[in-house]
Amino acid sequence: MKRSLPALVLLCAGAACADEPKPKTTPVTPAEEPAQWGRGPLEVRDPYLLALSRLSPWARSPEVLGHGQVEVGLRGMWANSYGIEPGRFVVDGEVRQLIAAVRFGLLDRIELGLDLPYEWRGGGALDGFIEGFHDAFGVPDMNRSDRPKDRYLVAGIESDGTPYGHEHDGYGFADLIATGRVLVTKGGRLLPAVTASIRLRLPTGRPKFQLSDGVDVSVGVDASKRLGDLPLFLSGHAFYTYHAQGRVDGLELYRHRVYVGMGFEWQLVPRVSLVAHVWLETKRERKAFEDGRPPIPDADLGFGDEVVTYYAIGFKLEPVDGLSIEVGMLEDIIDPETTADFGLLGNISYRF
Repeated sequence: MKRSLPALVLLCAGAACADEPKPKTTPVTPAEEPAQWGRGPLEVRDPYLLALSRLSPWARSPEVLGHGQVEVGLRGMWANSYGIEPGRFVVDGEVRQLIAAVRFGLLDRIELGLDLPYEWRGGGALDGFIEGFHDAFGVPDMNRSDRPKDRYLVAGIESDGTPYGHEHDGYGFADLIATGRVLVTKGGRLLPAVTASIRLRLPTGRPKFQLSDGVDVSVGVDASKRLGDLPLFLSGHAFYTYHAQGRVDGLELYRHRVYVGMGFEWQLVPRVSLVAHVWLETKRERKAFEDGRPPIPDADLGFGDEVVTYYAIGFKLEPVDGLSIEVGMLEDIIDPETTADFGLLGNISYRF
């Protein structure tokens, strides 16, 4: 009996342990997975002097504001346009933009926003700086040193031989842009985050500048994917834009255009990211400053049969929660005669 008692105790203890629930491994829920977006690319659109009359889309992170969140900000751009072909055309000047932006979050997946640009157009002061920048990096400067510095002149010879002048220097409010965005999916280990958007350019700036009449519409998507658990992100962006007018201030322009871009982000430390993105847009000018001479029988600005191309690179910082700061630069890639040659940008926003 004494020998069987320990055995009985052990047997009962084993049965009790068998009845206890075993600890479970808690699966990672989608809400706990790393976000598939970082801070996103620099927010910048085409600042070329002849592109300002109509809507130009721009890339963003797929992230949208949560329900009840509000974001206010200012985006600043200072860009220089420079293209010259003796006897044909001159595009020489600068634009400075300060864009006031406000955004509202609805229902956690919907975001509405308004952007109101205030612009100055004139001769500027970047010519000397750009010459030095191009010399330092071995970039052709298209004989900038032989031309008058810091002037505003946009003129050319039209296809019928008549002269054209783009006398839009000065300052004032440009067109209001309304935006709606919907977060389609937050993504996951295998899928990217995707947000669909629509932008409307409203012709509110016509009293000051000769801008397009009617409403331009742009629809598209922003997508982003984290590379595993690394602080690295890839993004893709695509938009289709329909312009209300195909002829603005005497220039024949394409009404249907496509934008495609891709970006890279590296979170150097939790509050600082290095960001870069490139984009291309289909042709803007249908005919501009025609000369009729071979080998270019149909007019354009130099390589105007090429797409519009840019790259932007810079840093995005979050010094404190809710405050975002962007600093960077913009450069053309292929054709300096149909794009802004160089630009500096600085953006600041606060989310609460």
